Amino acid sequence: MVKTSGFFGGMLALCLMVTDATAFDVAGLATPESFIVDPETGEYYISNVNGTPTEKDNNGFITKLDPSGKVVALKFVEGGRGGATLHAPKGLDVIGPVLYASDIDAVRGFDKKTGKPLQTIDLSGMSALFLNDLTHDEQGILYVSDTTIFVNPRMAGAIFKIDTRNRHKASVFVRSPELFGPNGLVVHSRTQRLLADTWDAGRIVEIEPDGRIHTVVEHGPWKNLDGLDYDLAGNLYVSSFTGGKIYKVATDLTVSVLRSGLNSPADINVDRKGNRILVPSFNGNSATTISIGP
Repeated sequence: MVKTSGFFGGMLALCLMVTDATAFDVAGLATPESFIVDPETGEYYISNVNGTPTEKDNNGFITKLDPSGKVVALKFVEGGRGGATLHAPKGLDVIGPVLYASDIDAVRGFDKKTGKPLQTIDLSGMSALFLNDLTHDEQGILYVSDTTIFVNPRMAGAIFKIDTRNRHKASVFVRSPELFGPNGLVVHSRTQRLLADTWDAGRIVEIEPDGRIHTVVEHGPWKNLDGLDYDLAGNLYVSSFTGGKIYKVATDLTVSVLRSGLNSPADINVDRKGNRILVPSFNGNSATTISIGP
C-alpha cells in the first residue's frame, strides 16, 4: 500500500448513534448500476441500465423503494414514459427535492416524489462519453465522473461539475490521464474534498479545488474499482466490479476485504443512518444490503 496524501491524517471517529441494520434484497431488476438512499426521507433508488450501457435506446428506468426496502415502484422513472428520457442511467444522487441520474452524455433531474422530469444537463459538447457516478458537496455542486476508457481508451478521463444553485451551469472540473478511468466519487463530509476511485489502476485519488490530483491509497490486489463511499467513522468502502469484492479502507489506510464472492458489485453507497452498504449486482439483476458495524 502506498500513501501519498495526508487526507485521513488525524481523522477522529464520529461519536454518533446508528440504528441496527436489517439487511434486505431486491430482485427483478434490469442491469442495476447504482443504489442510493435519500438521507432526508430514508427512501431508496436504484438505477437500471436495462441493456447496453452505451446505447441510447430510451429504455432505462429507476426503481424506488420505501425505507423498509419494499419496492414502491419498479419503474418509478422510465424512459419514454411521462415525458422522461432515460437511456442507460448509472450514477444517482439526491439534492433537496431533485433526484439526479447520469445518462451516457447528460445528467437528468427528476422530482424525487413524483418522478416528473425537471432538467437535462447536456454534456456532449464537453466530450462526455460515459458519464458514471454522481456526488455533491455542501454548496450544491454536483460532480459526475466520465469513465471514457470504456468508450475510447485513448481519451483522458474527466470529472465534470454542475452548479445546481446557478441554473445548472456545467464545466470541466478536471480532465487528466492521472485519473486512470475515474469511476466512483464521494465528497468526504470532514474535508469536503472530492475522492475518486479508478477503474484502470488500483487507486483512490483526491482532487483538490484547483484540479491537482493526489493518490490517497494504492493497493496491489485491487482491480476495476467501481463504487465508493464512507461510513460515520470515516472508513471508506470500495467495490471491485470484476473482483466481486467490497474492500474497507480504515482511517489509518489499512485495506481489508469486507465481503467477497459477490456478482458484479457496481456503484455501492453507504446508508449511514441504517448502517448498511447498498450493493447493486449489475449482472445479477438484483441488489442487496450488507450490515456494517458502528
